[in-house]
Amino acid sequence: MGNIKIILADDHQMFLDGLASLLSQLQDVEVIATANSGREVMEKLTGLSPHLVIVDINMPVMNGLETTQEIKARYPQIKVLGLTMENDLHLVKAMLEAGASGYILKNTGKTELELALRQVMKGEPYLSQTISNQLAQNLLRNFQQKNEFEDPLRSLTERELEILKLIALEHSNTEIADLLFISPKTVETHRKNLMRKIEVKNSLGVYKFAVKHKLLEE
Repeated sequence: MGNIKIILADDHQMFLDGLASLLSQLQDVEVIATANSGREVMEKLTGLSPHLVIVDINMPVMNGLETTQEIKARYPQIKVLGLTMENDLHLVKAMLEAGASGYILKNTGKTELELALRQVMKGEPYLSQTISNQLAQNLLRNFQQKNEFEDPLRSLTERELEILKLIALEHSNTEIADLLFISPKTVETHRKNLMRKIEVKNSLGVYKFAVKHKLLEE
């Protein structure tokens, strides 16, 4: 394919010049044009045939999202790599849905920048390591929340679990209060909360829940 021909788009000229200089140091990479807005990118695409457009998300006239959509609609063969300071996952999702092949942050170093553009040119998606880590954390958090939702036991506090067992053993609120050295009113509040969490309506439901989860065997 020869050199990877790139158009850079960013509304901050100093950053644009620095990025162009950085890319010029990479083997087989050629910056054939720069632009300060999405509209300028589209104008330059009429006379140039880049392999890749690296586009800032926040630009005047046409932002990076709009520019990506327009590039992919008119020149589907051209790869687009989003570049921004924003690590908002909603924005990442929007860029990928618009057709971008990757998304990197402006604090990305030379090594990761080269990795990103070469991976994108091979037809593989690329996300900045920071964004990938954030996505992994969100996935793990969602998984944990899902487990808590599916297993009511995970949502109970230690005190609620303690009171649940005593209710299942047919202790009254007053008796539980005396055993735990708290007020009957506090016991009643815990009782309501735990019954809501385990989705039962009465003491019999609490007992069945305790038996099902083998809480009375401990």
